[in-house]
Amino acid sequence: MKASDEKKLIQLFKRLSTTQKIIASVVVVLAIGGYYVYQNNLAQPARQTVTSTVSQTVSGSNTTQEDLLKLKWDGSDDYYTQVNGGKSTFSDAELKQSQDKDYWVTFSALDKLGRAQVANARLSYTQYMKVKNISRPRIPNDPIGWRYQGHSNNQDIYFDNELVTLYNRSHLIAWMFTGDAGSKENLVTGTRAMNSPGMNDFEGQISDVLYYKKLHVRYQVTPIYNGNERLPRGVHMMAKSIEDGGKAYDLNVYVFNIQPGYQINYLTGQGQKK
Repeated sequence: MKASDEKKLIQLFKRLSTTQKIIASVVVVLAIGGYYVYQNNLAQPARQTVTSTVSQTVSGSNTTQEDLLKLKWDGSDDYYTQVNGGKSTFSDAELKQSQDKDYWVTFSALDKLGRAQVANARLSYTQYMKVKNISRPRIPNDPIGWRYQGHSNNQDIYFDNELVTLYNRSHLIAWMFTGDAGSKENLVTGTRAMNSPGMNDFEGQISDVLYYKKLHVRYQVTPIYNGNERLPRGVHMMAKSIEDGGKAYDLNVYVFNIQPGYQINYLTGQGQKK
């Protein structure tokens, strides 16, 4: 700025009323502060999220178990990452599967190690409300990996400043959608973080679609195992509202079976504080 311009600004400032001077000063301070914040943000490298990595390595219906096993938790408070940009890859046939029925659920048979496999469902408002009015019973079964050499793998831990257990008997398809208390085919040994907030947050979103939109939702949850390990490394969740082609809800995520601050032995199910 030229010296002559500076003198003009000073003379103009002197002619302002006290109130106008205060307002002008505040504007200048905010402008300077905003400039430095902007410069600081430019200096900070953009945080690379796992989601951006997924979009580069996993695409559409070609997603494989090997692809999902390559994904790693980034250490953030998000215990999941999007797959295929967060959009489900159900085929038209899968969306129309048994559409003459208001509601259905199928659990695949346990594998030779006794591990739960993929679970599929067509969720409905009617079934959701039916279960909503039923008292939830105790989970009758322990999933594979819950015990090792006759002893429970569970232990008390602190998570988010709350005393909880390391593991939950995690339903692939939640009780509130089916009324299934805990068939072996519907249970995996999941960490607290995977179960809640991990899966639980998305289950809450789906329940809102059922309750408020009264739409059917095609749903699929697949535990992802590494070799002969008893505990899954995570679960792959897909959901899509049917009648509106996914406008109300479309989900494709991988939720990590991890617990902050703990080392998990996925073969035996034992957990140890780091």
